[in-house]
Amino acid sequence: MSLNIITFGCKTNQSESNNIISSLNNYGNFDIIIVNTCAVTAESERKLRQFINKTKTNNPDIIIVLIGCFPQAFPDKARELQSKHDIQIILGNSQKHKINIYLEKYFRDKKNIFEIENINLIRKFDNIELKNCKNNIKTRAFVKIQDGCDRFCSYCIIPYARGRIRSRDPESIIREIKLLSENNYQEIVLTGINLLSYGKDFSYKNNYNITKILEQISEIDNIKRIRLGSLEPDLITPDLVYDIKSISKICPQFHISVQSGSNNILKKMRRLYTREEYLDKINLIKDNFENATFTTDLMVGFPGETDQDFEESLDIISEAGFLKTHVFPYSQRPGTLAASFDNQITRNIKSQRVKQAMQISNQNTKKILDKYINTHQDVLFETCDNNNFYKGYTDNYILVKAQSSENISGKIIKTRILSAHDDFLVGEIF
Repeated sequence: MSLNIITFGCKTNQSESNNIISSLNNYGNFDIIIVNTCAVTAESERKLRQFINKTKTNNPDIIIVLIGCFPQAFPDKARELQSKHDIQIILGNSQKHKINIYLEKYFRDKKNIFEIENINLIRKFDNIELKNCKNNIKTRAFVKIQDGCDRFCSYCIIPYARGRIRSRDPESIIREIKLLSENNYQEIVLTGINLLSYGKDFSYKNNYNITKILEQISEIDNIKRIRLGSLEPDLITPDLVYDIKSISKICPQFHISVQSGSNNILKKMRRLYTREEYLDKINLIKDNFENATFTTDLMVGFPGETDQDFEESLDIISEAGFLKTHVFPYSQRPGTLAASFDNQITRNIKSQRVKQAMQISNQNTKKILDKYINTHQDVLFETCDNNNFYKGYTDNYILVKAQSSENISGKIIKTRILSAHDDFLVGEIF
């Protein structure tokens, strides 16, 4: 008998899943699988349906608990799934921290459960605090500190799935990170739906913001690295950059979603910056962080995207100097403004544009990695393969592989870089 959790989507989902599994009671007589879902794209929905179908086909008696963004954003589709596959429990985003309660209710009443509240009425951060550290690889941990988004970009379903901005109580954050540090985790990744909005909803803590919580986290001795999750470009200010520059544990790697390199498309997307403003933020960070690297999300095939718009997106990959670019096609999501826009782009054109953008992205990655050959980098090593090659990351999130006869998992080790490959470096420990 087993209890597992499967996570689709973002790092915030991953953080939630880690905390949920640590808090669950022992249901030893049953096979239970919790599915923490994503609603961002049609592809994520397709993968979810495929997974549910395969799981139920292979094990008809398994108990499935479907939670998170998909049922919250698309309750009618979730009901259809429940009926088709006999899914025992479906919970929205504001119920998932109560999974134990709903499992006990199901075992008591033997009736399927469907519970989804109006997420926009939720104003308090629903806390799923980490209870224990079951992960055997004690290197990097995801810690969710914020939820929700007030922006309503024209393509995005997330505000409907996550609700309004809500910040986690600082004491809870510090308590969780101290537990992680006591269990030998050395790197913390702070996650949230709109991370830089942290603290804006605190009425009882004047001027408490992302910088304040970073300063508190940095005082926890065993934590060597603090990595920031995805950042909204318009919320990156000179004051913010100068403040976090003074926190030595902050990793010089920044994920800043660009979505498009065209001002025309950015306006239609209802993004709150221009191409020029975005590049100014990149340059501001480069000026203040040595060896800063940047990753991003780039959407292609947004309604009305012309060849010229797309060329401007290709140009920004190299102009910004992205280490990695997550390129994905625009996906119509029911309920969003852009779903009703004219000039929807065909699937073939979107597919061609994804391939073209990925080509440029991969070339850019290789060009950046080549610059690290014959340098020395501090690498936090994690896992090992069958050839005694350990994999780990530099502070600016470059993947490094190096051989070692000793177990170096969870250790930060000075490594000489010997060569660069498509998306990783090969190093030598000395």
